[in-house]
Amino acid sequence: MNTLNLFINEQLTFEYDRSTPLEEAQLSFLDKMDADMDRGFKIDGEMIAEPDTKQKATFVTMNLIRAIQQEDEGKAAVSCAYLVTRLPNVVEVHARDAGDRIAIEFVDEH
Repeated sequence: MNTLNLFINEQLTFEYDRSTPLEEAQLSFLDKMDADMDRGFKIDGEMIAEPDTKQKATFVTMNLIRAIQQEDEGKAAVSCAYLVTRLPNVVEVHARDAGDRIAIEFVDEH
């Protein structure tokens, strides 16, 4: 299967089918997420005023981890849909505890 795999501290935590078709309304929602993030946000207490694609993906990954912890499958699916549409070559996301913050790494398909 063509999946996006989320690993938290080296444990496979969540799998998302990258080939899941998205409806126009879902794609519009992802565009709205982009527009909202263009206004800036905080990651690890640092304000990112003009985020790039990777910074947005990192922010979305943080929300994905929170959604999984809260067992919010809808929010997890939206977060994954965002990641696969904005980073289409990414097949794995690795989140690791790094002291007082979480390190996020995106792995492209080889």
